[in-house]
Amino acid sequence: MTMLRYRARIALVAMLATAGALTALFNPAAASAASMMKIAHVVPPGDPRDIAANQVADIMKQSTSCDMRAQVYPSGQLGGSTDLIEGMQLGTIEAVVLPGSFLVGFQPIMGLMDFPYFWPRDLDKLLKVQSSDAVRKMLDSTSEKGVYSMAIWHTGYKQWTANKPLRTPADYKGVRARVMPSKILVAQQKALGMTPVTMPFPETYNALQSGAISAQENPISTTYVMKFYEVQKDLMMTNHGNLDQVFMVSKRWYDGLSDDCQADLTKAVEKGSKTVVEKTEELEKTGLASMKQAGVDVIDLDEDQIAALRKDALPAAKKAYLDETGDQGQAVLSAVSAEISRD
Repeated sequence: MTMLRYRARIALVAMLATAGALTALFNPAAASAASMMKIAHVVPPGDPRDIAANQVADIMKQSTSCDMRAQVYPSGQLGGSTDLIEGMQLGTIEAVVLPGSFLVGFQPIMGLMDFPYFWPRDLDKLLKVQSSDAVRKMLDSTSEKGVYSMAIWHTGYKQWTANKPLRTPADYKGVRARVMPSKILVAQQKALGMTPVTMPFPETYNALQSGAISAQENPISTTYVMKFYEVQKDLMMTNHGNLDQVFMVSKRWYDGLSDDCQADLTKAVEKGSKTVVEKTEELEKTGLASMKQAGVDVIDLDEDQIAALRKDALPAAKKAYLDETGDQGQAVLSAVSAEISRD
């Protein structure tokens, strides 16, 4: 889908969302549907974010502050990533868990989440930065688009997999890889001489198997759950970025909740955030051991190799981001960079 068509589609969604709001205002029966909380995502049951989403649903069903009928819909049951975001804006889906990359189409400020070789590679420091006021400002930028981004759920550092070792920038040249719909990620791949290929996530395995693409980037947990290691020979431990999720809700739906209900939901999402980290760490240990047993070559890069990749990829990502976001993006980038630089 071209960017022009995408923006036209988002404009239509916004118009329909307004119509939906008027319907709820003048139709009490429609407004009562706010007690339903559908939580949708695109990964299989048992994935860390699915486990955490079910935890949020269970907590909200037991809430004494609001009458909430919460249910999780995994594996894209309510549609693909774009469908889920549009559903939130329309008010037909209350909550969604997706990578921040899928928010870039309507709020480019969120592209900062896709920066390679930028975020702290120490998990404790990363989590501290993600809970900072600087990152909160970035998350709040989606509210003007009808989506309230409640929290970031860390689902692991990204690693490259391929059918050959990728240690230096020269190794990446000519490699075809799947890319999410983010200008930042496209800029990263092009800066390394790769050929980015956009495709729905569920098609990635078959594309790797057929040779339509020859590499992909994901956390170990995702590579393991999606069985990409069955059709990839090498796993590069680059920790070059985060495929972190955003737990987001329809702002109109959220604003309609009582203050106490909002507080309960905030606590539930925060608890889910901790669960995601714990379950991701457990799954990464299991996944890495299984991949090694399956014959995948796990390649550690030294700091000089990481620095060379950063030198090519990060400036290109920053330029793409600032070209799209201007002064507002620069302010968010500067604030987050300052937070990362703190001891």
